[in-house]
Amino acid sequence: MINADDGIKNRTGFTLLEVLISITLLTVVLGAVYSSFFLVQKAVKRFDDVSLKYQEARTVLDMMRQEIEGSFITTPQLKDITKNKTIFLARDRDIFDKKASELYFTTFSSRDSNLNLAAYIVEERDKSLTLLKMEAPAINISTIFSKLHKSEMMENINGFSVEMLVNDKWVRTWDSSQTDSRPDIVRISIEFDDSGNNVKLTEYARPRIVTQ
Repeated sequence: MINADDGIKNRTGFTLLEVLISITLLTVVLGAVYSSFFLVQKAVKRFDDVSLKYQEARTVLDMMRQEIEGSFITTPQLKDITKNKTIFLARDRDIFDKKASELYFTTFSSRDSNLNLAAYIVEERDKSLTLLKMEAPAINISTIFSKLHKSEMMENINGFSVEMLVNDKWVRTWDSSQTDSRPDIVRISIEFDDSGNNVKLTEYARPRIVTQ
């Protein structure tokens, strides 16, 4: 005779409750795995974006340093700066209460060793700041103030500043038509956002070509 109780004890498989609990646990585990993957992916993307921003800023600053160190002016300078063929001019500006210096100077091009006019300015675009560069052969200073082709150097910056060391003090304006010289040391800085924190990278340049 077969005992009914023995049949129940020998039965294999999962009950509905066990299946539901398993599905719930699996859902929780998969959710945690997906959440972790999403956070890691987001962190990697943010790291890549920020790293690119740091690299971009350092590249621009290094290029500017080399150009400033290769800057050149003739002396004496004319008081009407637009009639000079060489120049070193820094202007103090602010946009949205953020530093937006302007820098105009003549420098020897690294590409062809010719004397060029270079300018770095900041423009507001859709409530964000963009660092631009203008460049042209050094024929007449007035050309640099006209509408030349502008190339973007860095977008979405928080500020760009140019400072010159004078008598142990940093100043934000310089005009070679007034000083007949270039500054001994130039400090250039770019500011940008890193996850809500304002980051400022700085480079120092010492003009080294003899003024004639």
